[in-house]
Amino acid sequence: MDHLDRFLRRIAIVIGWSVALIIAFATLSPLGGRPHLPETGPDIERFFAFALLAAALAIAYPQRRGMVLALTIGLAIGLETAQLLEPTRHGRPHDAVIKSLGAFAGMALAIISDRLTRRLRRAH
Repeated sequence: MDHLDRFLRRIAIVIGWSVALIIAFATLSPLGGRPHLPETGPDIERFFAFALLAAALAIAYPQRRGMVLALTIGLAIGLETAQLLEPTRHGRPHDAVIKSLGAFAGMALAIISDRLTRRLRRAH
């Protein structure tokens, strides 16, 4: 592994765990305190948040991608369940499914990116 790979993995670790904390805060905070992206709906926000989370952690931990996917989906289900403890929020299976689909998409993106990078390196 060269210096660039190590550097990118370190960045992916910081991004991945930061996104996990932001997702937890946004999911468990009262509805009025939840951050929103302009011009998007909540399903799009959920999907892309979990896609970014899974992609970053899959890049950070390429030898543990199965575990990353399982933990990301577990986080989606766990946070939806935890929303039942916040009176202004509601955990819904639909939301967990959207988040899980985002996790699968992020994982796929990381795998495709990794394979393309390897092919480009072999070509040079």
